[in-house]
Amino acid sequence: MGAVQVGMLRALFENDCCPDLLIGTSVGAVNAAWVAARPDCDGMAELAEIWMSLRRGNVFPLSPVTSARGLLGQANHFIANDSLRRLLEKHIPYERLEEAAIPVHVVATELKSGRAAILTSGPAVPALLASCAIPGVFPPVTINRREYVDGGVANHTPVTVAIELGATKIFVLPVGYPWLNKEPTNALGMALHALARIVEQKLDAEVEANRGSADIHVLPALDIADVSPADFSHTNELIDWGYKAARRYVSGAANGRSVMPERAKRSLRLDPSAVRAA
Repeated sequence: MGAVQVGMLRALFENDCCPDLLIGTSVGAVNAAWVAARPDCDGMAELAEIWMSLRRGNVFPLSPVTSARGLLGQANHFIANDSLRRLLEKHIPYERLEEAAIPVHVVATELKSGRAAILTSGPAVPALLASCAIPGVFPPVTINRREYVDGGVANHTPVTVAIELGATKIFVLPVGYPWLNKEPTNALGMALHALARIVEQKLDAEVEANRGSADIHVLPALDIADVSPADFSHTNELIDWGYKAARRYVSGAANGRSVMPERAKRSLRLDPSAVRAA
């Protein structure tokens, strides 16, 4: 589903919305890490090509042995993160987070305390693996003797973190969760279904609590036909949807019109000048 953000990013860059800093959680952290190295339209085109080349096995490689160990209580996950690690090592063009062209902050959750951790320096790949470590699906990641899991558990949309870092205009790029309208049929779907419900509620609450502190703009979330979170055959469609939705949003904001879904309209106020910066 992170492919949706690729289209959104392309639309923002085409409208001169260039970020001063990036904060990402889960797949958003992966996209943010790339943008932090290639913050321009050409970089977004290359990111789209990478996404178009992905298949389920690159991210969610199913193994009967690993799955069985998880079911039998011999492991704390169903899918190994080796394939995802190789993918990140191949494509992230720097080794340490502080080497990025634009400051990038990766959100993970410390497993023992359950608190959000903002990783701003150190090896990039372990930080991204930690931020993407969906509980029960991928294994926790150890960094400096502490175990971390998916950042969405503690803070999926860290608006307050952005404000604390000095942001005055914030663009939130939600991936959307179309499968919420359908009963999950497997372990991965169930885990993501529950996580998505938490994310929706936290996003609403955090935007509402901070709308007086910054110009917060939530781009339209995905609301199309059901797509499996492990199905990579719709990548081009998702990128295109994200691009068109974000382009309409930016155009509407520039003309003082709101084009956000009703859920977001209740929480946000648009400032036409917001299209000039990210």
